[in-house]
Amino acid sequence: MIELSKRLGIISEIVKQKPSLGKTAMMKFIYILQQVYKVPIGYDYEIYTYGPYSSSVMEDIQLAADFDAICMNTVSFPTGHLGYELTPSENTEKIVEREQGFIDTYKSSIKNTIKLFGNKSARELELSSTIIYIYANYAHNHWDNSVDEVSENVKKIKPHFGLDLIKEEYHNLENQGILEKAV
Repeated sequence: MIELSKRLGIISEIVKQKPSLGKTAMMKFIYILQQVYKVPIGYDYEIYTYGPYSSSVMEDIQLAADFDAICMNTVSFPTGHLGYELTPSENTEKIVEREQGFIDTYKSSIKNTIKLFGNKSARELELSSTIIYIYANYAHNHWDNSVDEVSENVKKIKPHFGLDLIKEEYHNLENQGILEKAV
């Protein structure tokens, strides 16, 4: 398993490059880095309410805040729900510098993830990451991972997304080469 300091370095680098992410968005970014770009972070994910989930990622985000590698602030959304915003701390740069060699190896993957997924809402990231998760799982098991098969199964897990939207996002991910890389 990868050392905690490298994990905190990756979390800090993501916050440095994309401040104001929420915890759920951070989880999806890390999932995409690991699954699509093969960054060896070593988290285990399972499918959950908001897509791929890892309790270890949540623990490491909390540790990053506890160690003052990042700041985690409570924010109130217009809906009245509370969430978290991750921003750089005074020590973020020090944490990144400590793991600079490891981070530099994957810097382009981090930049690509932010470029492709950085403007998506948590809901959109939920859909994208769930499609990637199902596609990769089906490919790993040598099951049919066609647009129809994956979309139908994503719809069963995520009934609040329309089938046309799921298929559209499948095609977007496919056209960007994301699905192929996820296998």
